[in-house]
Amino acid sequence: MKEYFGIDVGGTAVKWAVLGEDFSIRERGSLPTDFATADEAVEALTGLIEPYRDRVSAVGVSAPGGIYEDDADGTIHRGGALTYMDGCPLGKLLRERFDMPVAVNNDGKCCALGEYAAGALRGCRTGVVLAIGTGIGGGIVIDGRVLRGAHGFAGEFSFLRNDVTQPASGDRMFSSTGGWRALRDLVVAEKDLPADGTVDGRRVFEWVEAGDEAAKRALDRYARTFNAMLVNLQAVLDPEVFVIAGGISCHPELIDALRDQMPAALEGYEGILADIPVPQVKAAELGNDANLYGAVQEAMRLCE
Repeated sequence: MKEYFGIDVGGTAVKWAVLGEDFSIRERGSLPTDFATADEAVEALTGLIEPYRDRVSAVGVSAPGGIYEDDADGTIHRGGALTYMDGCPLGKLLRERFDMPVAVNNDGKCCALGEYAAGALRGCRTGVVLAIGTGIGGGIVIDGRVLRGAHGFAGEFSFLRNDVTQPASGDRMFSSTGGWRALRDLVVAEKDLPADGTVDGRRVFEWVEAGDEAAKRALDRYARTFNAMLVNLQAVLDPEVFVIAGGISCHPELIDALRDQMPAALEGYEGILADIPVPQVKAAELGNDANLYGAVQEAMRLCE
C-alpha cells in the first residue's frame, strides 16, 4: 500500500502526517510556525519530509493563501496570516528537492477536500464546507474536485457582504457576523458582561450546555444571521449539504441551533421564492485533521 506525506501549515503550528492510501494515519507530529521568512519555512518543511523521502510516493501541502488552478509550481499568493509566503513557489521547491510529486492547495479548500475524502461530504456530488474561525474560510467541492476559481479565491466566504446598500467595511462582512467572535460578542451583550475579550468560545458553550437562557438567546440570534448567508449560498451553489467546520463546530448545540433557526431564515420566501431548497447542515467529522486528509487527497491524484 502506498503512503503519502501530508503537511498542514497553520498560523501557530505546522502539522504533518504519513497517511496510507486508505487515509489511515501511520505517523504524525507538529512543530511551531515560528518562521520569519519563506526560506525558513521551506527549510523547516524539507526537514520534516527528509526522513520519509524513500517511503512516501508524493507530498500534499495545505497552506494559507491563494494557489491557482493547474499551477504546477504551487505558488502561494497573498499568504493569508503568513504574508512572507506571498510569491513562494512552494510546490516547485519541494518537488525539485525530493524528486517526487508535490501538491499545494489552500487550507480552506484542503479542509473541504478532506471532508469529501473521508468525512462529512463523502458521497456528495456538490458540497460546501464553512470553517468558522476569526473569519469564515472553507471550500466548495463539485464531483470530487475543489473549486479554486480564476484567482484562487473561491470559497473565501469571509468577503461576502451582509448589507449591499452600505459601503463595504470589515464590520459589514460575513467574517464579522459569522466568525466565532460574533457569537462571543452576542453572548456577552445578552449577559450584560464587559466586552473585554476575556470570554472565549469554550466558555460560551459551557453556558449554553448549562442551559443559560441569555447564552441560548444569543446563540439563536447568531444562528439566524449565519443561516441567512447559507440561504444566499444555496441559491448560488445549491449544495446537497453545508458542513460546518472550525473550532466551535465540535459543539452539537451549534448545529442544533442552525437547524432549529433555519425556518426563521426562510421567512418571506413565499410564492415563486418558496422553490428554494432548504439548506441542510452537518457538523464536520475530521476535526483538525481535515486539512491533512485534503492535502493528501490532492497528492494522491498526482500519482494516478
